[in-house]
Amino acid sequence: MTACHSLMMSKLPKMMSLPAFGPRDRERRKAVQAPDDINAVLAGNWPPYSRDELSKFSRALRLGGLTPQNVLAGYLARRISRAVQALQNRSTRYGQTKAWSMTAPNGRKIMFPINDYSSTQFKKMVDGYDQLYEKTLIDFVTARLGPEDVFVDVGANVGYISAFAATTGASVFALEIQRDLMPLIEQMATINGFDLIRALHVGASSRSGLSMMPRIEANPGTQLEGQTGRFNRNEPRSIVDDFVPMMALDDAFLDADLLPKLVKVDVEGHEIGVLEGARRIIETGRTIFVVEFHPHLITLYRRQAEDLLKPFDPARWSMFQLTDDGLRPITGMADILPDPRDPNPKLVFEPKAA
Repeated sequence: MTACHSLMMSKLPKMMSLPAFGPRDRERRKAVQAPDDINAVLAGNWPPYSRDELSKFSRALRLGGLTPQNVLAGYLARRISRAVQALQNRSTRYGQTKAWSMTAPNGRKIMFPINDYSSTQFKKMVDGYDQLYEKTLIDFVTARLGPEDVFVDVGANVGYISAFAATTGASVFALEIQRDLMPLIEQMATINGFDLIRALHVGASSRSGLSMMPRIEANPGTQLEGQTGRFNRNEPRSIVDDFVPMMALDDAFLDADLLPKLVKVDVEGHEIGVLEGARRIIETGRTIFVVEFHPHLITLYRRQAEDLLKPFDPARWSMFQLTDDGLRPITGMADILPDPRDPNPKLVFEPKAA
């Protein structure tokens, strides 16, 4: 190994704990077998997984004496420069905002923007719970996620649960149908440096396509496709309605590198449609589902409450109700106990094999 390559490797981020056959892991094995292969050394540390790794990689390229004549080194140097610029642009666009804070179970302080009607109303709701809003759910989610995991937040709203999930180091996909809430999620991610939160203006359903919903400020709920009612039709000329892209989770997250460790579903009556679009993910038996059950809204989608349990074979899945006292086993809808503090029970489906 040349002195230049030795310096390069000494400056690169230390090897992280990676999936056994991840792309970086494969390149690092090649670098061990052929230490003079600088391309393998570079690819074994690309892409960076944090701002710290990004900074170290940039310094390593400069100090290692690598020049643009090395095709891969030149390409990565340009990518780093553009990534830094993108982070700066994001901070300029989303970083200036008033905020309020919460503390995650690991002690990390989280800032939430408060600069419009939706964010103000959300803070009022949290304050009504003495800063304990969704504490049981937060504890459950954060206890099960780590840096190598993927978390999918279906119905992210302002990104509240997504933010707590991000404190674990997990990669977070925040799916939200309300266009007006997307800047709040982006602002929250920016001011906290949660670079692994990806805010997606999309809804989860049994199929992919477009769905019409009213343009309103507050939480819409029960506005997606599949409802009864004479006003539920596609009308692209309407100025009081918006169109939202819909997708089946199977179409987006079935890939081995994207398969979620945990999926949270809060879609105000549309939860069965979301699960129908995740049949193949459920079949893998590797993903935990936490589903907020809205018994008063689910019939608007022409569904029955019992249908919520059908995707989960009791022989392969454990079913619980998530309560303030922990996980309470259930075998059917009749086992779900009403909670005056939470009219929408949270159901947990956990693969037994896991």
